Amino acid sequence: MSLTIGLIAMINALGYFAVIWAFRASFRELRSATWWFATEFTILAGAIILRGLYWDVALPLMRLWVPDFAVQWSDATRGRMINIVFGLMKMASFFCALKCRQMLIPEAEREQWPNWRAWMHPTKIRLLPWR
Repeated sequence: MSLTIGLIAMINALGYFAVIWAFRASFRELRSATWWFATEFTILAGAIILRGLYWDVALPLMRLWVPDFAVQWSDATRGRMINIVFGLMKMASFFCALKCRQMLIPEAEREQWPNWRAWMHPTKIRLLPWR
């Protein structure tokens, strides 16, 4: 079972790396909406990749190959404390996503919508194309 979980984590990591690589051209125009989106996705994907590889690949292999070190490592990181790193990466990606959303607001309105409030723009949403 753990071999299957590790294999899935590695396949997911490869898939995320492929998508990150596919977005590499989006980093050309610094601080544009596309740049913020690509940055957000890269950080979020990085957190997902690292979390999966840590919990589903590295830690099980560590427990299998060097069990004493695995115990020491778990004690040093207090078990799930390592998730703080992954959580902080996700928080950084949220900032970038909100910055992307702010950049998509028309320039005339953008000053009224700081990135921490940009997710609420527009105040009225039309789901249908007619008025």
